[in-house]
Amino acid sequence: MTKGTTFHAYIPIRFEPGNTSVMISQLLFGEEFTLKERSHNWLSISLDFDGTEGWVAKEFIKLREIENGEETVIDGPVCLASLPLSTILDLTLGQQRIIPAGAVWNSERNNSMFWYGHSFELLSGEGFITPGANNNLREIGKRLVSLPQLPGGRSGFGFDGPGLIQLLNRMMGKNIPRYCQQQVELGNTINFMTEVKEGDLAFFDNEESEIIHVGIILDDGNILHCDTCVSIDLLDHHGIYKNEQEKYTHKLRVIKRI
Repeated sequence: MTKGTTFHAYIPIRFEPGNTSVMISQLLFGEEFTLKERSHNWLSISLDFDGTEGWVAKEFIKLREIENGEETVIDGPVCLASLPLSTILDLTLGQQRIIPAGAVWNSERNNSMFWYGHSFELLSGEGFITPGANNNLREIGKRLVSLPQLPGGRSGFGFDGPGLIQLLNRMMGKNIPRYCQQQVELGNTINFMTEVKEGDLAFFDNEESEIIHVGIILDDGNILHCDTCVSIDLLDHHGIYKNEQEKYTHKLRVIKRI
């Protein structure tokens, strides 16, 4: 079995091998994948975290072989970068590296990590959190407000709607799938707005009843989501209301609790 990662902040996971193919997701610093297939300068992968399958450019990848019976999981606590951007040091190359919110820090020691033959060090532990239900969802979300909408994005360089919600749930200790259509199948339906709790997911549809957007509900009934950018807006039984536009922008379909 062949595993891989990247030392870059992120690299695109594309639908097909080729730089012009659409970016369907991202491989973030510190994440691992399982290699499925090689095609010239492209690798077909399955992302270990959520099973996303696609193609990545070989030139940005580090690989390692796993022998039969060898442990494949990195031992030690996993921390996630929660600030839009953080700086770490690659001590092996003597270089600084910028990593985004969502990057993974796998280490037995919090301030240093040995990863695919390179030694890394945190310049500051600020902005790195251990996933768990006790993390403050609103405070985490406020750090990401105004980051741009990016199709296929799931990092501090930009998000799509489900990419943001996947990351926020990961920080709260819940691993959920990558796409809206998968996320809406999870959990239990909440029938009344008076019963919602912080962390519930709100899904929105179009005129054809297709789920096209998702956000996460905050403790005051507002919603944190990514449309044109990451924002906190009003939510009621009709949908998302944006004060600056003085109108509803998304029609509520269902609320789910995971």
